[in-house]
Amino acid sequence: MEGQSIKEVQVVPTVLDAPPVSSPSDGETLTSPENLTVDAENIGHSTRRLDRKALALLLVQHLSNSWGLRTAEFAIYLFLITLFPDSLLPASIYGFLTTGTAILLSGWAGHQVDIRHNLRLVRVCTLTLKVMACSAYAAALVLMYHSRNLQHPWSSSLARGMFSIIIICGCIHNLAGVAISVAIERDWVTVIADGSSEHLTTINTYMRRIDLLCKLLAPLFVSLLTTAASYPFAAYFLCGIEALCMVFELIWITIVYRRFPQLQAAQAAKEASGVHAAQSSAASSSLKTQVMTYIRDSVSDWKVFTHHPIFMSSVAISCLYFTVLSFDGTMLSYLKAETYSDPFVAGMRALNVAAGLAGTLAMPLLERKLGLVRAGNWSIWSEAICLVPVLISFYVGAPPPGHRAPAWNAALLFGGMMLSRIGLWAFDLCQLKELQIALATHPRRNAITALQYSLQNIADMLKYLLTMILSRPSQFKIAALTSFVSVVVGASTYLAYVRKERGHILHHDFADIIPLLKRTTG
Repeated sequence: MEGQSIKEVQVVPTVLDAPPVSSPSDGETLTSPENLTVDAENIGHSTRRLDRKALALLLVQHLSNSWGLRTAEFAIYLFLITLFPDSLLPASIYGFLTTGTAILLSGWAGHQVDIRHNLRLVRVCTLTLKVMACSAYAAALVLMYHSRNLQHPWSSSLARGMFSIIIICGCIHNLAGVAISVAIERDWVTVIADGSSEHLTTINTYMRRIDLLCKLLAPLFVSLLTTAASYPFAAYFLCGIEALCMVFELIWITIVYRRFPQLQAAQAAKEASGVHAAQSSAASSSLKTQVMTYIRDSVSDWKVFTHHPIFMSSVAISCLYFTVLSFDGTMLSYLKAETYSDPFVAGMRALNVAAGLAGTLAMPLLERKLGLVRAGNWSIWSEAICLVPVLISFYVGAPPPGHRAPAWNAALLFGGMMLSRIGLWAFDLCQLKELQIALATHPRRNAITALQYSLQNIADMLKYLLTMILSRPSQFKIAALTSFVSVVVGASTYLAYVRKERGHILHHDFADIIPLLKRTTG
């Protein structure tokens, strides 16, 4: 069964080699002749119109979910940085452990998407996500009130206990987020696209733009709360917002599900295939048998994944996660140590996210002009090049610890990071579509898709391990250098993927891009 599935999927790179077509009427062949049956099915699907009203309902749901994720992502790190201002260690420990949990259990979460009822699973994960976020905010509140009377926040058992609760809630929160992302952004989106490359690009782009808008607005919103009121008020307010969003999303997701007949048909096909019978059989077996079955399936999934052509592309994007050169918790800790204010940091993050939105606008254009694989190649290398001035800013004219950098040095740092986001998010969309197409017909596509999350989380965890070792702000430049090298390694790995898919790397690329640049520059 697995070998047959691999053979079916391995022909998909022929779709990626050529620039995508806008409709079947263009007369271009999407797959090789030996897969004529599958190709005919895809062409039939691509003639269906996308239900825009139903898509709008899905995007509202995604907006609510993404807002909660991005708010917690920024707020919890900000609370930890405020509570422990003299070290990057607490934020790094939090990131290391939450990411490690995702590494170990992302495959399991993806497997649940394969075997569980797709609506019920999303509802359970939504409930879990909101409860864990509220619990983390509550524990942070206890720390805020308790630490007022302590010279060292770590000096009491209550403080250590609350920090442990924040970590536990963060681990479960992260895992539930992975499950929802696999279920909706990968599985549901692929089903809704119904075999159409154009629909897949459209839905992916809208979803990513919502993610980026939430990355833009959520930190500004949290900073507004902390600046205009206080950190405790922000924790109270965010907890209330999460509770309201939980009620809304649990009701709204059912409305969304019912508007897409494809999702219900996919669920019916899953049940007819005997997946639920196998699930019931597994539930009645002993715990030892279930654990051994899970380990065996995980090993099998990793074997399939590592031998699949898409693996090199997955490794490439995973390398981009081993970086401190982004506005995550470690970078925020460094910028706070360099005396940058909350509003300024939130504003710079907003500019970076705006540049990321420009990347989502550039991706469809690049795909039409260059094809999916080559668009990814140009995108990832543009990110690497734009990070060069960022790296220079840490070694030339960098201020001593605790002092603000000169204007030109800050321009290199924030300007280079902003420009690099265009290539980053364009590449993210390219790689996402490659993954979706490559695994579209695989019977365990969600379990295998989740393994890419594991790869990304491994790189993320290594980043946190690096900043735990280099925890002083003065050592951040070493982490920045390591991060730049990782991005270059990722871009080089993607070059190997390009060569494997297309048989060459640079043939015709420059000839194709020069007219595009001329038209752009006018």
